[in-house]
Amino acid sequence: MLFGATLGFIGVAVAAVFQCVAARSGFFDGGVVALTCVVALGACARSWQRKQPVKFRLASDGLTTWDRTGMAQNRRISGCAQWSDRLLALTLLSADGRASHLLVAADAVERGVFRELAVRARRGAQAYL
Repeated sequence: MLFGATLGFIGVAVAAVFQCVAARSGFFDGGVVALTCVVALGACARSWQRKQPVKFRLASDGLTTWDRTGMAQNRRISGCAQWSDRLLALTLLSADGRASHLLVAADAVERGVFRELAVRARRGAQAYL
């Protein structure tokens, strides 16, 4: 679903860029700029997708996450938001202090894991408030 939404966003953005440039500079220039926009947005979307964690494990001080390349990172939980036992938004700090965000849907993990993650997230977030 996220992949489809990303493709839809890219399509709308490319159409808007084409319309703007083609109206001022002509059809050929609009096509060149639209093609450049497709390549740039596609590369950014692919890079973002490859950095997203595909697996995580609860650790005593936070989470260990793995990306698609198999690289593991230990991260501390510095913030959280929970929406009615359905979605958990975490702000994670890496060892170098860079923040990243992780969304965990309740139906993506087991019920007990989701509850434990929510409790740890609230406790971890309180340490930074």
